[in-house]
Amino acid sequence: MQDGLSLVPIHWIAIATESGEFAILNSVADLGTTLLTKWPDDQRGDLWRGAVSACLRALDTQVNGNEAREAFIIAARGADISLVLDPAMLEPRGLRPKKTH
Repeated sequence: MQDGLSLVPIHWIAIATESGEFAILNSVADLGTTLLTKWPDDQRGDLWRGAVSACLRALDTQVNGNEAREAFIIAARGADISLVLDPAMLEPRGLRPKKTH
């Protein structure tokens, strides 16, 4: 890969952290960092390897962020790691914008 690569933006994913909070990932670089530094060692199987490969391909080609995102989601589900994909799930109750007609 080349120096100074773009982060390859993606539609965000929130992933549960060890402290019970959620970390927002919004680039392929964020996905790769999570896979390589925060993923449980006992969950680094075929799905994890596929997600790492998808992230490396996306960073190398500067495209396919969606493929890397999907591979990450599949690996997280296989590892039983909590994800949030719906923004409404992160909003405090009662603070959601009201729809106007």
